[in-house]
Amino acid sequence: MGLFAVWVALVGLLLSVLAHPWVPLSLWRVFRRCVSIAAALVLFVMVRRQTPGHPWRSLGLTAWRDGRRQLLQGVGLGLGMVLALGVGYLGFGVWDVALHPDRWKLWRTVLGFLPAAGLIAILEELVFRGYLFQQLLACSRLVAIVGTSAAYALVHVKPNLVWPSSGWELGGLFLLGVVLAASVLRTGRLYLAIGLHGVLAYCARVNKLVVARSDSSLQWLVGSDRLVNGLIAWLALILLGLAMARWKRREIA
Repeated sequence: MGLFAVWVALVGLLLSVLAHPWVPLSLWRVFRRCVSIAAALVLFVMVRRQTPGHPWRSLGLTAWRDGRRQLLQGVGLGLGMVLALGVGYLGFGVWDVALHPDRWKLWRTVLGFLPAAGLIAILEELVFRGYLFQQLLACSRLVAIVGTSAAYALVHVKPNLVWPSSGWELGGLFLLGVVLAASVLRTGRLYLAIGLHGVLAYCARVNKLVVARSDSSLQWLVGSDRLVNGLIAWLALILLGLAMARWKRREIA
């Protein structure tokens, strides 16, 4: 696992240096985006060498017909969480509908980020809940859940840390990581996690263009546009995990 991290860092840095002159972002922000691509490339090479034939099945991507239902379940759970939060926040007046004035940017994101969110979910689940999770399972389930969830939270937290808002964000990302890890333990596959992850990634990107917070002093309660921070989002993630466990029991009953 240490060798994997070293190669990801080196390949990510190389891709960042090549891409940085062509995009209007800081080198650090480019590097953060290139790390996911680098992780997928390194993982592909390693898994192909270790498991020839059907390498992705060993990480939790079995035949499509076996995982399609779980993928749809993950999408449904993610949409349910986002709709519940959105209706609640709008109903209590802590969010206001505020469409971005640049309509081209709005629709470009609404439509164009759909495939990107799916790709992000697949790549990150292969890395975090596929490879890393399986490596840490050799120690224990607890180590695997906590270790991958902590790594996931640290990779995704915004670099400009501002307390206590960054603490709420780290906590929410960690809880999301726990839910995603639990889904893999319960199903033995990545499809449920991919569906849930993809929906939340998409909505977190789009909602900042359609809604605005009306009271920033309530950030500890309702979080920000990332949808996983704030006390209410934490409770929603906990309920989501419980609902997922209940759904699995009904399936195997």
